[in-house]
Amino acid sequence: MSQELLQMRQLTMNDLDSVQAMQTNIEDDYILRIFSKLVQSKTNILYGLFNENHIVAMAGYTLYPGGYAMLGRLRSDMRYHSKGHATEILSYVKNKLEQDPSIKWIGANTNFNNKPARRVLEKIGFTQLTKLHSIPVKNKPLLSGTPGEVWTKVTTIQEKRQWLETIKENALGNVYPFECFYPFPFTQSLLPDQHLHESAFYQNPTNDRFLIIRNDQKGDWFAQVKYFWNDHFKQPGFWETVYQYIEEDPIEDLTPWLDFSEQGYANIPNIEAFDDQDAWVLYGKWTEHE
Repeated sequence: MSQELLQMRQLTMNDLDSVQAMQTNIEDDYILRIFSKLVQSKTNILYGLFNENHIVAMAGYTLYPGGYAMLGRLRSDMRYHSKGHATEILSYVKNKLEQDPSIKWIGANTNFNNKPARRVLEKIGFTQLTKLHSIPVKNKPLLSGTPGEVWTKVTTIQEKRQWLETIKENALGNVYPFECFYPFPFTQSLLPDQHLHESAFYQNPTNDRFLIIRNDQKGDWFAQVKYFWNDHFKQPGFWETVYQYIEEDPIEDLTPWLDFSEQGYANIPNIEAFDDQDAWVLYGKWTEHE
């Protein structure tokens, strides 16, 4: 295939048939289900690398508050593998973002065992920031935390921001799990007041720990528990607090989701309590506009 035939451009609804024709070996690819939403969104952009009318690679980004951008949705047509197309399209998207003065940080999150994707991210100049085990609870009776009273709810935005000031350095690698699968280096600018209003904060009886819970839909509904230490099973009342939140929430079948550091994951008494999956590795870099 001649390199000069390749063209890069932003995807639109007119490209749906070409996306559907890609041979990615991904069964039931969620991108096909939400393609119209992605290409008509102000915060989601998709690009395609074309050989004539065939998309050989696809990738894009999502914008988040505070000038954060997360690359993702990388797909390659199996018929055109090993030609550097993944590197080319991600490099193109990254360069486009770097030219935008509103973008402060660019990154990508991929599975630990996805070595090809990790090599591509390193090729385009990203460095590894942290490794997290992001897993939902599968079997509540197998959780063996320390019993205790439910933690006290924090209600004001001012108090919530005061607690957030304490996690600039934290056990998760100084990141904040903004959504399921989307952690970012922590800054207050990542979290608008409306986001904090929708997030439930709880402080423990000794006032030296807090946790945050916010609902997130990734196919199913999850109560994403954001906790910045490694003692989930030693803190009295931690799990009572999580499950009282779930009992009071109107969403049915709401499942706790936690992001563990390497040490926090090693501290889990019984991994059978969780739907254990491959860990995730966050890559990224700050831009010159930081």
